[in-house]
Amino acid sequence: MNMNLKPKPKKKLITDVDQILMLNHPFKLEILQHLIESRSSSEVAKLIGELPQKVNYHMKKLEGVGLIKRSGHRNVRNLVEVLYETVAEQFVLSDDSTINNELIQQMKDQGSLKYLFEMSEQMKQDTIKLMNVVDESNHVPSATLDFTIKLSNEEQRKQFIDDYVQMMNKLASKYNTNEDESNEVFQAMIALYPRIKEGDEHK
Repeated sequence: MNMNLKPKPKKKLITDVDQILMLNHPFKLEILQHLIESRSSSEVAKLIGELPQKVNYHMKKLEGVGLIKRSGHRNVRNLVEVLYETVAEQFVLSDDSTINNELIQQMKDQGSLKYLFEMSEQMKQDTIKLMNVVDESNHVPSATLDFTIKLSNEEQRKQFIDDYVQMMNKLASKYNTNEDESNEVFQAMIALYPRIKEGDEHK
């Protein structure tokens, strides 16, 4: 069933910072290129060779900022697939210096948080991939470390990070000396961020 009642505009001028950030994300841009025509997240996933869960996540983000919209739905093997398409055939980025400066400043201000978010998403994606390639009889060797620390000021925070990085570099160097190609490669991700007190997220 198609929900479109009027033709899609050929071009849309993008002036919103959140939309510009989306268009500067290579993976989201690739998804947009496949949604000029109405498609489901599973169709897009097949076209670009990615997991449907990953594509669906990014499509929700694109929908959230208004770059794509729901265009209809259809029944596939007793399931209802939602169809999406771009809100315009082509997006044109504004060359307004005020907008560009705002974008640059936003990326500078929240660069570390953006990277933290991307790390967490990568971990989710890797976990899904591991779940898809092993069966229940196989044990996946993995380890997690979760702890909290109390740092009284900025200087102490920087000192902790320096000490932590030195310790991790020493540990990584110790176990990266063996160049045997038969070795199993493991991914390590390390993050440090302020813990939000209960109730603060609603302020």
